[in-house]
Amino acid sequence: MIALTGPAGTFWGRLTPAEQAAFAAASTRSGFAAGEVIVGQGEETKQVYVVLSGHIKVIAGAAAGHGVMLAVCGPGEVLGELSAIDGEPRSATMTAIDAVDVLLLPAVRLQGLCDAHPRIGWSLLQVIARRLRETDQQRAEYGGGSTMQRVVTLLLDLSTRLGKVGVDGVHIASPFTQQELAETASTSRESMARVLRELREEGVITTGRGWFVIHRIERLRELVR
Repeated sequence: MIALTGPAGTFWGRLTPAEQAAFAAASTRSGFAAGEVIVGQGEETKQVYVVLSGHIKVIAGAAAGHGVMLAVCGPGEVLGELSAIDGEPRSATMTAIDAVDVLLLPAVRLQGLCDAHPRIGWSLLQVIARRLRETDQQRAEYGGGSTMQRVVTLLLDLSTRLGKVGVDGVHIASPFTQQELAETASTSRESMARVLRELREEGVITTGRGWFVIHRIERLRELVR
């Protein structure tokens, strides 16, 4: 039995102890170092991953370091389920942000596991439905509005995904390159740098290499209303 605590809405959190035990028994355990590519976009691998510890960033369209941020997945989250279900190549690149420990389930075992434990399949379906909704929302948020609004929306999204509240604001250790963040916000790197400079000058944020601090999060919320 794998001892794992995480948000109740995650894939693992939806399973009963018996279902968790069955999934773990059909899986192997593996680890990845910080910065290690777990799966590359376009690969033919078919394993399903459940994160036990650490965090994984998911980037689509990654080429020459460029790509759009799709998700940051932590303990309890499942990844790789689409390729395991439909047999198609990987649609995104998954990279370990920090040291990551996962359960690895070969695709050939997934159907039998779901047949024996139908709620595992239902939990996967719930995860897929949630991600489709998140993708639709992301397209709506980053597909319109001014550059300022799109960049601010991205900062608010990062604060929800990765933010830690400190005495001086919300601290974000970002695992994404500036180019990845700019492409996620549907803008150029130069335009994003200009918006960040304006926000710094207003005292809303401070920035450094790989980190942000949001000092006035209510001001960011005002900018996207």
